[in-house]
Parts: sequence; C-alpha cells; structure tokens
Amino acid sequence: MRVLIVEDEPLYRELLAVGVVSRIPATTVIGSFATAEEALSAAPELAPDILLTDIDLGTGMNGVNLGIAMRRATNVRGVVLLSNLALPTVLSTLPVDVRGGWSYLLKTSVSDVGQVGRAMESAAVGEVLVDDQLVALLVSKPNTPLDRLTPRQIEVLAGMARGWSNRRLATEHRITTRSVESIISNIITNLGLRESEDGLNPRVSSVLLYLQHAAIDLYSGRNSEAAGSNRDRAGER
Repeated sequence: MRVLIVEDEPLYRELLAVGVVSRIPATTVIGSFATAEEALSAAPELAPDILLTDIDLGTGMNGVNLGIAMRRATNVRGVVLLSNLALPTVLSTLPVDVRGGWSYLLKTSVSDVGQVGRAMESAAVGEVLVDDQLVALLVSKPNTPLDRLTPRQIEVLAGMARGWSNRRLATEHRITTRSVESIISNIITNLGLRESEDGLNPRVSSVLLYLQHAAIDLYSGRNSEAAGSNRDRAGER
C-alpha cells in the first residue's frame, strides 16, 4: 500500500514514517506533509492508497475534511485518522458518499504497529475500524435502534468495530464461525439494514450505526485506567 502521511508536528510525522509505517509489510511512504492543503495538492500525482492523517492539523483544513476531499478528488482507497481525543463517533457523521473506508486510532496507539496495519487494511477495503481502547469504553445510548440487540449481539458488534474477522470473533467468544455468521446476520436484520439503502456492506453500516448510537463512557469502572488516560488527553487539548 502507498501511504501518504499528514501531521503538523515534525517529530511525530517522522515517527509515523520511520517508526511505524516502514515496519508494516507491503507498505511504502510516498509522501509526508505538514498541512492538508499541501497534501491535497500533491495527492493526484503521488496516487496514495491510504491517507494517514492527524485530525488536528492546526490552522487550515483538518484531517477529517482532508479525508473527505481526497476521497472525492483522488483514488485514495481509505483514510486512517489519528487523534488525542476519544471521538470515534465522528465516523458516523461523514457524508454518505464517502462513509466506508475509514479508521480511527488514538495517537498513543501507533506504538501498536499491528493495529495500525489492520487499520490501514480495513480502510483500504472499505470497512470501518475503531481503536481497541475506545471500543472498550463505548456504551449504547438508551432508546435507540441498539435496544433491539441482545447483549451477545452488542459484544459481537463491538468486535466488528475493532475490525475483527469472523474467525477472530469466534475465537474471542468461544463459539463457532457459523455461530458468528448467524449472530451478524441477526444484527443486520434487527437493525433493519439493507445494502441497497446506502450502498455499503451491511456489516459496515452496522458498525456505523453502532458508533452513531453509542457514547464514550470515560468513567466506566470496566476500564478505569484507560478512562483516566483518555480524560488526561482530552484535558490537554
């Protein structure tokens, strides 16, 4: 995959290029820029497969709007957003014509090169992936379509948001792959999703609906250490 990096902090931009992307098999950094405007201007000639960008790029266009613009103006296949803030629900607010092919990672998670690689791969094939730490803090809002799902279906849907394959879901939940397929089918049916409605794979639509009707619970007792870390980061911005 040909990766274009956009990050306004020089040291972090170098870290992404040399310490992260260069360690992911079959990936090449084809350019790195400090501003969205520079990246957007160069993108048609560089022809990236993946845009890896910070959301907060200082003055000018932010990373989300850059991703939207590049998806519409170039052949980039996917966008991986990086942020210090726990706001993955932004993926559910994207315009309909560019809703598939996005990942959202915390900037502190780039040390997990494997997760960054999975985020790129998922985005490249039109899926949606959210940082493991953030999915662990998501809770369903009341009085939403998610009320139609059973606790097990919510658990599987959370795994889908992490970008887990059916085999990984089966392993994590100690059930068969066929059972996972049945659960996912029931999730799609219970949420009333059909591929023809938005042009997306129903699996992707399910994850986006989950993000739309879920919220980050920073005070959850289930993960107090991660919650405290996210509160600290949110306070710094």
